[in-house]
Amino acid sequence: MVDIVVLGHILNEKIVFPDKEIYPVLGSPVAYSSVCMASLDVKIGIVTKVGKNFPQNLLHVFDELMVNKDGLKVGRNSTCNKLIYDNNGNKTLKYLSKAEDIFFRDIPDSYHNAKIFYVCPMDYEIPSDTIRKISLLKKIIAIDLGGYGGGTSDTHPEEKDGHEIKELCSYCHIVKASIEDFSHIFGVNADEKEISKKVIDYGAEVCVITLSEKGSFVKTHDKEKYIPPYPIKRIVDQTGAGDCYSAGFLVHFLEDEDPYFSAQYATATTSYIIERTGGVISKRMPNKDEVERRVQVIKGLVR
Repeated sequence: MVDIVVLGHILNEKIVFPDKEIYPVLGSPVAYSSVCMASLDVKIGIVTKVGKNFPQNLLHVFDELMVNKDGLKVGRNSTCNKLIYDNNGNKTLKYLSKAEDIFFRDIPDSYHNAKIFYVCPMDYEIPSDTIRKISLLKKIIAIDLGGYGGGTSDTHPEEKDGHEIKELCSYCHIVKASIEDFSHIFGVNADEKEISKKVIDYGAEVCVITLSEKGSFVKTHDKEKYIPPYPIKRIVDQTGAGDCYSAGFLVHFLEDEDPYFSAQYATATTSYIIERTGGVISKRMPNKDEVERRVQVIKGLVR
């Protein structure tokens, strides 16, 4: 039995800095969010695909935190990329190879009783028909739209007729992405209030938009609220912060389905991630007691 199923490709990444390279590195929304959720004592199952050449040592963190890998399928290719940083800190993402798409048949039967399915692709690898079939299970579906034209996608088209995004939102209870991701999808001039209204109109029950140093914005049918960031002293590493925000949000939503308190829990979770570094490793992830302490501070900041 698992509580939350996380779907998308895990990544074998090469990070290139002006003065050095780091390889291989485990990455992707699936990796960060599933490991973070497991650290918060939730039973997690992943659905992903890799090639036979995927470095086995990158999978050890899943075993360490008892993430269920029954949905990990081995095929022809792994998703591999090169993340290149220039001297100014700007980054360019290049995919070198991609694993096969993920279909409903790839989800183990033992996962079908999970309470939440979290769809977080890198680059369109989960077709809309897969999500449609998941919706027939009558479970909570959450989606990160970053992999549907946002920051991790190979192409970043602005929304045209809106058909695909409308369809995705219609299947999902919770739609989340960063403001940067949404700017690729809806246009650079769109703001969080305009975006969230569209998402709710498309059929979602909750829209969550992360706003970097400004915190996050949550909207439902009858309410909206800004959630301020936790006041940390120094940002060390923001890699994976958005994915761990999703992790904290869904862990709390699993308990009481309150999106506004879930956003506070997500904010507390993320605060630990950006204070630490090391990639997808267990010691970077907070535990429940740590998060609960910071949630109390955030509650005092919310108006």
